[in-house]
Order: sequence, then structure tokens, then C-alpha cells
Amino acid sequence: MTRMDDEPTERPLPRLRFSPAVIFAIALGGALGTLARFLLDSALTVPAGHFPSTTLLINLSGSLAIGLLIPLVDKAAGRAPLVRPFLIVGVLGGWTTYSTFAVDATTLIKNGHPTTSVLYLAATIFGGLGCVLVGQTLARRVSS
Repeated sequence: MTRMDDEPTERPLPRLRFSPAVIFAIALGGALGTLARFLLDSALTVPAGHFPSTTLLINLSGSLAIGLLIPLVDKAAGRAPLVRPFLIVGVLGGWTTYSTFAVDATTLIKNGHPTTSVLYLAATIFGGLGCVLVGQTLARRVSS
């Protein structure tokens, strides 16, 4: 951004307001979520060029869990401030995987399966949105 006399103005960088405990909770949760995803992906291997059902299962279950947990965790945030960074950002951030989703869709196209790729993209995007909504609805019923 510049002023009228074209001298650059300096904006201070925002300070991170994370405590070491929050950073540790996110890192630990991320490690656990990533490990769980790796173990499931290793147990339910899908051959290259086939519908990536394991990644879809992981991403949809993560979307459902996020939709379910956010309203519940937000109610407990005052009593347990590390729950949200640990579960939502860490565990579920590590569990779900946009990068694998993108690679799987691209691999399907490169292997001559564009229709399957589009179906996979739609199932993940719309299925994920639907799972978040279902999770939020269930959470509201449980917490009311």
C-alpha cells in the first residue's frame, strides 16, 4: 500500500496469539490424525486408476465429524480451550486430506477416467457439505 506521495507505508505483521500449549495441541492432534489416515489408507488400498473410495471415506467421515464436533466443542471451549485446536484443527485437519483428494482426481483423468474423476470430485464436495450439515444437525439435537 502506498500513500499519496508514493512512499511505501509499513503495516505491522499480525502477531500470532497462540500459546505453546495450543501449538502443541495442534501438532499432537495433527500427528494422530495423519497417522490414523495413513493406517486406514494402508489397510484399504485402492489400486491406481480405481475410484479412490478410501480417500472419499476419510474426507466424508472427517466432514461429518467436523460438523458434529464444532458446535459441541464450541460449548466446551471456555472449560477446555485446547479441545478445539487439538480435535478440529489437529486431529481432523490431519485426518482429512485435500492434497490426496486432488492427486486422486488428477490421476483418474491421466489414466483415462475423466467421468470417474468428476463423480469423485462431486461426491467429495457435495458429500462433504452434506456430512457437515448432518453433523451440525445431530450436534444441535444432542446439545439442546
